[in-house]
Amino acid sequence: MAPFAPAECLLLTPQLSNRDHYRSEWESSGVSYRRIDVPESIVDLEPDAVICSGSRANVSMWEPWMDDAARVLQQAVAANIPVLGICFGHQLLCKALGGEVERAPQRTDSVSPLFSVGMDTLLSPTRKGLFTHQDHVTRLPPGARRIISSKHCENAGMRIAGKPVWGVQFHPEASRAVIEQAHADGDMNDSEREAFDQEHDGGDLLAAFAKLCMP
Repeated sequence: MAPFAPAECLLLTPQLSNRDHYRSEWESSGVSYRRIDVPESIVDLEPDAVICSGSRANVSMWEPWMDDAARVLQQAVAANIPVLGICFGHQLLCKALGGEVERAPQRTDSVSPLFSVGMDTLLSPTRKGLFTHQDHVTRLPPGARRIISSKHCENAGMRIAGKPVWGVQFHPEASRAVIEQAHADGDMNDSEREAFDQEHDGGDLLAAFAKLCMP
């Protein structure tokens, strides 16, 4: 994989009232970042892309801070800024744009095959995804098309037609190192770690998104 130019990461964490608690974890990651408060307009910051990551929170159990997070995603989509929603981020993105998210009776922690529903250059190399969730996108927002499904998750991947906006229910960022670190930090239990002890894809998806944002 060819290296990308250095990028400045703006870290937006509206769900954390005490953000200093995670300072050492973020600073030890080796990624240069600048923490910011929720802006009135994400467009004014002129970001190359917006990524909304996973969370222990649930879109089906809406919390007040999600209003600001959803507004940021709405602004980015309207401005044609590249957006990638991952797991919780996928659900929040769909909900913010008019879709529906519901809670399943049971959660899923597995590596599962992915099935391409429509051609899309961003997701085409991905064959297996790591899932850890209980909320599901049950109705896509207007203008979205399904591009990935799995056996347990119909809307495992979507794209907003005509825009550089994607959402995926699985975790393309969950490399072996990320999994081991999450387990060591207590953010992942033994059963989850065992369920994820399989090969899965995702790096190509992230590289394709980065190339789109920083060609």
